[in-house]
Amino acid sequence: MKKNGIKWTILFAAAMLLCAACIRQRAEAPSEVVGVGRAPKTESRDTEAEPVTADPGEDRPVKEGEKDPAGQGDPQPQTGTDPAPQQPAEQPTEPDKQPTEQPAEPDEPVSPSEPAEPVTTPEPEEPTQTFSPTPMPTDPSSEAPFGAIKWYSLNGSTVYEMPQRNTSGMDTMGEMYDWPDTYWEDKNKKNNDWYFGELSNYDPVTGKVEMRYDRFASTLAVLKKYGAIYRGDTTRKVIYLTFDCGYEYGSTEKILDTLKARGVPATFFLTGPFVRGKSDLYDYDYMHNLVRRMLDEGHVVGSHTNTHPLMSALSVDEIIDEMRQVEASYKEEFPDAPDMLYWRPPQGDVNERVLRITAKMGYRTVMWSFAYFDWSQYSQPDPAEALAKMKAGMYPGCVYLLHAESSTNAEVLGDFIDWVHAQGFVIEPICGIE
Repeated sequence: MKKNGIKWTILFAAAMLLCAACIRQRAEAPSEVVGVGRAPKTESRDTEAEPVTADPGEDRPVKEGEKDPAGQGDPQPQTGTDPAPQQPAEQPTEPDKQPTEQPAEPDEPVSPSEPAEPVTTPEPEEPTQTFSPTPMPTDPSSEAPFGAIKWYSLNGSTVYEMPQRNTSGMDTMGEMYDWPDTYWEDKNKKNNDWYFGELSNYDPVTGKVEMRYDRFASTLAVLKKYGAIYRGDTTRKVIYLTFDCGYEYGSTEKILDTLKARGVPATFFLTGPFVRGKSDLYDYDYMHNLVRRMLDEGHVVGSHTNTHPLMSALSVDEIIDEMRQVEASYKEEFPDAPDMLYWRPPQGDVNERVLRITAKMGYRTVMWSFAYFDWSQYSQPDPAEALAKMKAGMYPGCVYLLHAESSTNAEVLGDFIDWVHAQGFVIEPICGIE
Protein backbone atom coordinates (compact mmCIF):
# COMPACT_ATOMS: atom_id res chain seq x y z
CA MET A 1 0.00 0.00 0.00
CA LYS A 2 2.84 2.30 0.84
CA LYS A 3 4.61 1.51 -2.45
CA ASN A 4 1.50 2.31 -4.47
CA GLY A 5 1.25 5.78 -2.78
CA ILE A 6 4.81 6.63 -3.64
CA LYS A 7 4.25 5.52 -7.24
CA TRP A 8 1.18 7.74 -7.69
CA THR A 9 2.98 10.70 -6.13
CA ILE A 10 5.87 10.40 -8.62
CA LEU A 11 3.46 10.07 -11.59
CA PHE A 12 1.51 13.14 -10.45
CA ALA A 13 4.67 15.25 -10.09
CA ALA A 14 5.87 14.20 -13.56
CA ALA A 15 2.53 15.15 -15.07
CA MET A 16 2.67 18.54 -13.45
CA LEU A 17 6.16 19.23 -14.75
CA LEU A 18 5.09 18.24 -18.28
CA CYS A 19 2.11 20.62 -18.20
CA ALA A 20 4.24 23.53 -16.98
CA ALA A 21 6.72 23.01 -19.80
CA CYS A 22 3.95 23.06 -22.41
CA ILE A 23 2.45 26.29 -21.01
CA ARG A 24 5.85 28.01 -20.96
CA GLN A 25 6.62 26.98 -24.54
CA ARG A 26 3.27 28.40 -25.76
CA ALA A 27 3.78 31.69 -23.94
CA GLU A 28 7.19 32.28 -25.58
CA ALA A 29 5.90 31.60 -29.11
CA PRO A 30 5.72 34.88 -31.23
CA SER A 31 2.30 36.35 -32.04
CA GLU A 32 1.26 36.34 -35.68
CA VAL A 33 -1.32 39.10 -35.08
CA VAL A 34 -0.56 42.48 -36.73
CA GLY A 35 -3.08 45.24 -36.05
CA VAL A 36 -3.44 48.91 -35.18
CA GLY A 37 -0.68 49.86 -32.79
CA ARG A 38 0.96 46.46 -32.76
CA ALA A 39 4.07 44.95 -34.42
CA PRO A 40 5.56 41.45 -34.71
CA LYS A 41 8.23 40.55 -32.17
CA THR A 42 11.82 40.69 -33.41
CA GLU A 43 14.73 38.51 -32.34
CA SER A 44 17.01 41.45 -31.46
CA ARG A 45 16.79 45.27 -31.10
CA ASP A 46 19.94 45.54 -33.25
CA THR A 47 18.22 43.85 -36.17
CA GLU A 48 15.26 45.68 -37.77
CA ALA A 49 12.20 43.65 -38.55
CA GLU A 50 10.96 43.38 -42.10
CA PRO A 51 8.66 46.34 -42.94
CA VAL A 52 5.02 45.62 -42.60
CA THR A 53 2.78 46.72 -45.47
CA ALA A 54 -0.38 48.11 -43.99
CA ASP A 55 -3.61 49.17 -45.62
CA PRO A 56 -3.94 52.91 -46.34
CA GLY A 57 -6.45 53.19 -43.54
CA GLU A 58 -4.17 51.64 -40.95
CA ASP A 59 -1.70 53.51 -38.72
CA ARG A 60 1.80 52.12 -39.17
CA PRO A 61 4.28 52.65 -36.32
CA VAL A 62 7.20 54.92 -37.09
CA LYS A 63 10.67 53.48 -36.66
CA GLU A 64 13.49 55.32 -34.99
CA GLY A 65 15.04 57.80 -37.41
CA GLU A 66 12.16 57.41 -39.90
CA LYS A 67 10.10 60.42 -41.01
CA ASP A 68 6.45 60.36 -40.01
CA PRO A 69 4.57 59.13 -43.13
CA ALA A 70 1.67 61.43 -42.31
CA GLY A 71 3.99 64.40 -42.08
CA GLN A 72 2.71 65.21 -38.62
CA GLY A 73 5.98 65.32 -36.77
CA ASP A 74 9.72 65.19 -37.04
CA PRO A 75 11.56 61.90 -36.30
CA GLN A 76 12.79 61.46 -32.73
CA PRO A 77 16.57 61.90 -32.32
CA GLN A 78 18.78 58.94 -31.53
CA THR A 79 19.74 59.07 -27.85
CA GLY A 80 21.38 55.66 -27.29
CA THR A 81 18.69 54.62 -24.83
CA ASP A 82 15.96 52.14 -25.30
CA PRO A 83 13.04 53.56 -27.22
CA ALA A 84 9.85 54.21 -25.33
CA PRO A 85 7.34 51.41 -25.60
CA GLN A 86 4.79 51.79 -28.38
CA GLN A 87 1.57 53.28 -27.07
CA PRO A 88 -1.64 51.55 -28.04
CA ALA A 89 -3.88 53.32 -30.53
CA GLU A 90 -6.50 55.67 -29.22
CA GLN A 91 -9.80 53.91 -28.96
CA PRO A 92 -12.78 55.48 -30.71
CA THR A 93 -15.01 57.44 -28.42
CA GLU A 94 -18.75 57.63 -28.24
CA PRO A 95 -20.32 60.59 -30.08
CA ASP A 96 -21.38 62.28 -26.87
CA LYS A 97 -18.01 61.86 -25.14
CA GLN A 98 -14.83 63.68 -26.06
CA PRO A 99 -11.43 62.14 -25.28
CA THR A 100 -9.52 63.85 -22.53
CA GLU A 101 -6.37 65.33 -24.01
CA GLN A 102 -3.29 65.02 -21.84
CA PRO A 103 -1.25 68.24 -21.92
CA ALA A 104 2.44 67.96 -22.66
CA GLU A 105 4.70 68.32 -19.67
CA PRO A 106 6.48 71.70 -19.69
CA ASP A 107 10.23 71.99 -19.35
CA GLU A 108 9.76 73.84 -16.07
CA PRO A 109 6.81 73.40 -13.76
CA VAL A 110 4.33 76.25 -13.80
CA SER A 111 2.48 77.17 -10.68
CA PRO A 112 -1.29 76.73 -11.08
CA SER A 113 -1.81 80.13 -9.47
CA GLU A 114 0.42 81.87 -11.99
CA PRO A 115 -1.72 83.47 -14.70
CA ALA A 116 -1.02 82.49 -18.25
CA GLU A 117 0.69 85.09 -20.43
CA PRO A 118 -2.05 86.98 -22.30
CA VAL A 119 -2.09 86.83 -26.09
CA THR A 120 -2.00 90.35 -27.48
CA THR A 121 -3.19 91.34 -30.93
CA PRO A 122 -0.89 93.89 -32.59
CA GLU A 123 -2.56 97.23 -33.12
CA PRO A 124 -2.92 98.40 -36.74
CA GLU A 125 -0.15 100.64 -37.94
CA GLU A 126 -0.84 104.32 -38.24
CA PRO A 127 -1.19 105.48 -41.85
CA THR A 128 1.99 106.94 -43.25
CA GLN A 129 1.61 110.66 -43.77
CA THR A 130 3.31 111.58 -47.01
CA PHE A 131 3.23 115.34 -46.57
CA SER A 132 1.78 117.43 -43.78
CA PRO A 133 1.54 121.09 -44.78
CA THR A 134 1.23 123.71 -42.08
CA PRO A 135 -1.85 125.97 -42.16
CA MET A 136 -1.49 129.47 -43.52
CA PRO A 137 -0.52 131.94 -40.80
CA THR A 138 -3.24 134.32 -39.75
CA ASP A 139 -3.08 137.49 -41.81
CA PRO A 140 -5.46 140.30 -40.77
CA SER A 141 -5.44 141.66 -44.32
CA SER A 142 -6.22 138.27 -45.90
CA GLU A 143 -9.69 137.37 -47.14
CA ALA A 144 -8.69 133.74 -47.78
CA PRO A 145 -11.33 131.26 -46.55
CA PHE A 146 -8.74 128.63 -45.54
CA GLY A 147 -5.19 127.47 -46.11
CA ALA A 148 -3.70 124.02 -46.64
CA ILE A 149 -5.73 120.95 -45.71
CA LYS A 150 -4.19 117.87 -44.09
CA TRP A 151 -3.93 114.77 -46.23
CA TYR A 152 -2.07 111.45 -46.19
CA SER A 153 -1.64 108.31 -48.24
CA LEU A 154 -3.40 105.13 -47.10
CA ASN A 155 -3.41 101.80 -48.96
CA GLY A 156 -2.46 103.38 -52.25
CA SER A 157 -5.12 106.07 -52.05
CA THR A 158 -5.24 109.61 -50.71
CA VAL A 159 -7.28 110.56 -47.66
CA TYR A 160 -8.23 114.13 -46.80
CA GLU A 161 -9.36 115.74 -43.58
CA MET A 162 -11.82 118.15 -45.15
CA PRO A 163 -13.47 120.75 -42.90
CA GLN A 164 -16.97 122.07 -43.46
CA ARG A 165 -17.19 125.06 -45.72
CA ASN A 166 -17.08 128.29 -43.72
CA THR A 167 -19.97 130.51 -44.84
CA SER A 168 -19.64 133.16 -42.12
CA GLY A 169 -18.57 135.66 -44.75
CA MET A 170 -22.11 135.65 -46.10
CA ASP A 171 -23.08 137.88 -43.15
CA THR A 172 -21.28 140.80 -44.81
CA MET A 173 -22.21 139.98 -48.40
CA GLY A 174 -24.19 143.23 -48.64
CA GLU A 175 -21.01 145.21 -49.18
CA MET A 176 -20.41 143.36 -52.41
CA TYR A 177 -23.24 145.08 -54.28
CA ASP A 178 -21.15 148.26 -54.51
CA TRP A 179 -17.82 146.51 -55.08
CA PRO A 180 -16.12 147.72 -58.29
CA ASP A 181 -15.26 145.41 -61.19
CA THR A 182 -11.51 145.82 -61.06
CA TYR A 183 -9.71 143.69 -63.62
CA TRP A 184 -6.13 142.47 -63.70
CA GLU A 185 -3.50 144.82 -65.01
CA ASP A 186 -2.15 141.95 -67.06
CA LYS A 187 -5.53 140.67 -68.24
CA ASN A 188 -6.14 139.37 -71.73
CA LYS A 189 -6.68 142.31 -74.08
CA LYS A 190 -9.91 140.86 -75.52
CA ASN A 191 -11.55 139.76 -72.29
CA ASN A 192 -10.84 138.93 -68.67
CA ASP A 193 -9.55 135.42 -69.32
CA TRP A 194 -6.60 134.04 -67.44
CA TYR A 195 -3.51 133.75 -69.60
CA PHE A 196 -3.39 130.67 -71.77
CA GLY A 197 -0.16 129.06 -70.59
CA GLU A 198 3.39 128.42 -71.80
CA LEU A 199 4.82 129.96 -68.66
CA SER A 200 8.15 128.09 -68.70
CA ASN A 201 10.44 125.80 -70.63
CA TYR A 202 11.78 122.73 -68.79
CA ASP A 203 15.04 121.07 -69.89
CA PRO A 204 14.83 117.34 -69.00
CA VAL A 205 18.59 116.88 -69.44
CA THR A 206 19.75 119.59 -67.05
CA GLY A 207 16.54 119.92 -65.03
CA LYS A 208 16.69 123.69 -65.41
CA VAL A 209 13.62 125.84 -65.98
CA GLU A 210 13.50 128.89 -68.16
CA MET A 211 10.75 131.18 -66.85
CA ARG A 212 9.25 132.96 -69.83
CA TYR A 213 6.48 134.90 -68.17
CA ASP A 214 4.88 135.63 -64.84
CA ARG A 215 1.85 137.55 -63.69
CA PHE A 216 2.22 141.17 -62.59
CA ALA A 217 3.04 141.82 -58.96
CA SER A 218 -0.34 143.51 -58.48
CA THR A 219 -2.11 140.38 -59.74
CA LEU A 220 -0.09 138.11 -57.45
CA ALA A 221 -0.94 140.35 -54.49
CA VAL A 222 -4.69 140.05 -55.15
CA LEU A 223 -4.43 136.28 -55.55
CA LYS A 224 -2.63 136.02 -52.23
CA LYS A 225 -5.17 138.23 -50.48
CA TYR A 226 -8.00 135.81 -51.32
CA GLY A 227 -5.96 132.61 -51.10
CA ALA A 228 -6.41 131.96 -54.83
CA ILE A 229 -4.12 129.22 -56.14
CA TYR A 230 -1.98 129.96 -59.17
CA ARG A 231 0.92 127.65 -58.41
CA GLY A 232 2.03 125.52 -55.49
CA ASP A 233 5.23 124.89 -53.58
CA THR A 234 8.11 126.16 -55.73
CA THR A 235 10.77 124.91 -53.29
CA ARG A 236 10.17 121.22 -54.07
CA LYS A 237 9.91 119.09 -57.17
CA VAL A 238 6.14 118.81 -57.02
CA ILE A 239 3.31 119.39 -59.50
CA TYR A 240 -0.49 119.24 -59.26
CA LEU A 241 -2.95 117.71 -61.74
CA THR A 242 -6.41 119.26 -62.15
CA PHE A 243 -9.16 118.33 -64.61
CA ASP A 244 -12.15 120.40 -65.72
CA CYS A 245 -15.27 118.29 -66.31
CA GLY A 246 -17.94 120.10 -68.29
CA TYR A 247 -18.88 117.38 -70.75
CA GLU A 248 -18.25 113.67 -71.13
CA TYR A 249 -16.99 111.90 -74.26
CA GLY A 250 -15.70 108.70 -72.70
CA SER A 251 -12.24 109.86 -71.61
CA THR A 252 -12.82 110.47 -67.90
CA GLU A 253 -13.03 106.75 -67.14
CA LYS A 254 -9.66 106.14 -68.83
CA ILE A 255 -8.13 109.05 -66.91
CA LEU A 256 -9.40 107.62 -63.62
CA ASP A 257 -8.01 104.20 -64.54
CA THR A 258 -4.58 105.69 -65.20
CA LEU A 259 -4.55 107.69 -61.97
CA LYS A 260 -5.60 104.64 -59.98
CA ALA A 261 -3.01 102.37 -61.57
CA ARG A 262 -0.23 104.81 -60.67
CA GLY A 263 -1.58 105.90 -57.29
CA VAL A 264 -1.71 109.57 -58.26
CA PRO A 265 -4.21 112.07 -56.78
CA ALA A 266 -5.91 114.77 -58.83
CA THR A 267 -8.61 117.43 -58.56
CA PHE A 268 -11.77 117.34 -60.69
CA PHE A 269 -13.88 120.48 -61.16
CA LEU A 270 -17.48 119.56 -62.09
CA THR A 271 -20.28 121.54 -63.66
CA GLY A 272 -23.89 121.14 -62.53
CA PRO A 273 -24.95 118.82 -65.39
CA PHE A 274 -21.94 116.56 -64.77
CA VAL A 275 -22.82 116.30 -61.07
CA ARG A 276 -26.46 115.50 -61.89
CA GLY A 277 -25.50 112.80 -64.39
CA LYS A 278 -26.69 114.66 -67.49
CA SER A 279 -25.06 113.68 -70.75
CA ASP A 280 -26.02 113.41 -74.42
CA LEU A 281 -23.98 110.23 -74.80
CA TYR A 282 -24.11 108.38 -71.48
CA ASP A 283 -26.83 107.41 -69.04
CA TYR A 284 -27.22 108.57 -65.46
CA ASP A 285 -25.64 105.49 -63.88
CA TYR A 286 -22.48 105.83 -65.95
CA MET A 287 -22.07 109.50 -65.09
CA HIS A 288 -22.90 108.93 -61.44
CA ASN A 289 -20.28 106.21 -61.21
CA LEU A 290 -17.58 108.52 -62.58
CA VAL A 291 -18.11 110.99 -59.73
CA ARG A 292 -18.36 108.17 -57.21
CA ARG A 293 -14.99 106.88 -58.38
CA MET A 294 -13.45 110.34 -57.97
CA LEU A 295 -14.59 110.38 -54.36
CA ASP A 296 -13.74 106.77 -53.54
CA GLU A 297 -10.35 106.71 -55.27
CA GLY A 298 -8.80 109.61 -53.39
CA HIS A 299 -9.40 112.71 -55.52
CA VAL A 300 -10.58 116.20 -54.62
CA VAL A 301 -13.90 117.22 -56.18
CA GLY A 302 -14.52 120.93 -56.71
CA SER A 303 -17.03 123.22 -58.40
CA HIS A 304 -16.86 124.46 -61.98
CA THR A 305 -20.12 126.40 -61.50
CA ASN A 306 -23.59 125.28 -62.44
CA THR A 307 -23.89 126.45 -66.06
CA HIS A 308 -20.27 127.39 -66.94
CA PRO A 309 -20.83 131.15 -67.44
CA LEU A 310 -18.38 134.05 -67.58
CA MET A 311 -18.47 134.87 -63.87
CA SER A 312 -17.17 138.44 -64.08
CA ALA A 313 -20.22 139.38 -66.17
CA LEU A 314 -22.72 138.19 -63.53
CA SER A 315 -24.35 140.07 -60.68
CA VAL A 316 -23.70 139.22 -57.04
CA ASP A 317 -26.92 137.21 -56.79
CA GLU A 318 -26.20 135.34 -60.02
CA ILE A 319 -22.72 134.42 -58.82
CA ILE A 320 -24.14 133.14 -55.53
CA ASP A 321 -26.80 131.16 -57.39
CA GLU A 322 -24.25 129.55 -59.72
CA MET A 323 -22.24 128.31 -56.76
CA ARG A 324 -25.19 127.22 -54.64
CA GLN A 325 -26.92 125.19 -57.34
CA VAL A 326 -24.00 122.94 -58.16
CA GLU A 327 -23.26 122.43 -54.44
CA ALA A 328 -26.90 121.54 -53.72
CA SER A 329 -26.96 119.00 -56.56
CA TYR A 330 -23.67 117.56 -55.38
CA LYS A 331 -24.95 117.01 -51.84
CA GLU A 332 -28.21 115.54 -53.15
CA GLU A 333 -26.42 113.05 -55.39
CA PHE A 334 -23.59 112.28 -52.94
CA PRO A 335 -24.76 112.99 -49.39
CA ASP A 336 -21.67 111.31 -47.91
CA ALA A 337 -19.25 113.54 -49.80
CA PRO A 338 -17.33 116.38 -48.10
CA ASP A 339 -18.18 119.96 -48.94
CA MET A 340 -16.95 121.45 -52.18
CA LEU A 341 -14.21 123.77 -50.93
CA TYR A 342 -12.42 124.58 -54.19
CA TRP A 343 -13.77 126.03 -57.39
CA ARG A 344 -12.42 127.01 -60.80
CA PRO A 345 -13.90 129.91 -62.81
CA PRO A 346 -14.89 128.86 -66.35
CA GLN A 347 -12.32 130.08 -68.90
CA GLY A 348 -10.43 131.67 -66.03
CA ASP A 349 -12.82 134.63 -66.24
CA VAL A 350 -12.41 136.15 -62.80
CA ASN A 351 -11.54 139.45 -61.15
CA GLU A 352 -11.16 140.70 -57.60
CA ARG A 353 -14.91 141.10 -57.13
CA VAL A 354 -15.56 137.44 -58.03
CA LEU A 355 -12.66 136.31 -55.85
CA ARG A 356 -14.08 138.26 -52.92
CA ILE A 357 -17.66 136.97 -53.34
CA THR A 358 -16.64 133.31 -53.59
CA ALA A 359 -14.23 133.68 -50.66
CA LYS A 360 -17.09 135.00 -48.53
CA MET A 361 -19.04 131.87 -49.49
CA GLY A 362 -16.14 129.73 -48.22
CA TYR A 363 -14.62 128.72 -51.58
CA ARG A 364 -10.98 128.86 -52.55
CA THR A 365 -10.30 129.78 -56.17
CA VAL A 366 -7.97 127.56 -58.22
CA MET A 367 -6.38 129.01 -61.35
CA TRP A 368 -3.51 127.27 -63.18
CA SER A 369 0.14 127.48 -64.25
CA PHE A 370 -0.19 125.42 -67.43
CA ALA A 371 -2.90 124.83 -70.00
CA TYR A 372 -3.07 124.09 -73.71
CA PHE A 373 -5.69 123.74 -76.41
CA ASP A 374 -7.21 120.38 -75.44
CA TRP A 375 -10.94 120.98 -74.93
CA SER A 376 -12.35 120.85 -78.47
CA GLN A 377 -13.73 117.40 -79.13
CA TYR A 378 -13.60 117.99 -82.88
CA SER A 379 -10.02 119.24 -82.92
CA GLN A 380 -7.97 117.14 -80.56
CA PRO A 381 -4.22 117.80 -80.48
CA ASP A 382 -1.68 115.28 -81.69
CA PRO A 383 -0.64 113.06 -78.74
CA ALA A 384 3.11 113.45 -79.34
CA GLU A 385 2.85 117.23 -79.62
CA ALA A 386 0.60 117.43 -76.57
CA LEU A 387 2.98 115.34 -74.48
CA ALA A 388 5.90 117.53 -75.54
CA LYS A 389 4.02 120.66 -74.46
CA MET A 390 3.13 119.15 -71.10
CA LYS A 391 6.75 118.23 -70.47
CA ALA A 392 8.10 121.62 -71.49
CA GLY A 393 5.64 123.43 -69.22
CA MET A 394 6.68 121.64 -66.04
CA TYR A 395 8.37 123.49 -63.19
CA PRO A 396 8.31 123.15 -59.37
CA GLY A 397 4.83 124.04 -58.13
CA CYS A 398 3.15 123.89 -61.53
CA VAL A 399 -0.66 123.50 -61.49
CA TYR A 400 -1.77 121.70 -64.65
CA LEU A 401 -5.18 122.37 -66.13
CA LEU A 402 -6.30 119.48 -68.34
CA HIS A 403 -9.76 118.80 -69.71
CA ALA A 404 -11.25 115.40 -68.88
CA GLU A 405 -13.20 115.30 -72.16
CA SER A 406 -9.92 115.18 -74.10
CA SER A 407 -9.12 111.82 -75.68
CA THR A 408 -5.54 113.02 -76.17
CA ASN A 409 -5.14 113.64 -72.45
CA ALA A 410 -6.48 110.17 -71.70
CA GLU A 411 -3.98 108.68 -74.14
CA VAL A 412 -0.83 110.46 -72.95
CA LEU A 413 -1.55 110.81 -69.22
CA GLY A 414 0.16 107.57 -68.22
CA ASP A 415 3.32 108.41 -70.18
CA PHE A 416 3.34 111.92 -68.73
CA ILE A 417 3.04 110.68 -65.13
CA ASP A 418 5.82 108.14 -65.66
CA TRP A 419 8.03 110.86 -67.15
CA VAL A 420 7.30 113.24 -64.23
CA HIS A 421 8.34 110.56 -61.74
CA ALA A 422 11.45 109.76 -63.78
CA GLN A 423 12.45 113.45 -63.50
CA GLY A 424 12.34 113.12 -59.71
CA PHE A 425 9.06 115.06 -59.31
CA VAL A 426 6.08 113.99 -57.25
CA ILE A 427 2.37 114.66 -57.85
CA GLU A 428 0.37 115.86 -54.87
CA PRO A 429 -3.23 116.97 -54.30
CA ILE A 430 -4.18 120.63 -54.62
CA CYS A 431 -5.23 120.81 -50.98
CA GLY A 432 -1.60 120.66 -49.85
CA ILE A 433 -0.99 124.17 -51.18
CA GLU A 434 -0.85 126.78 -48.43
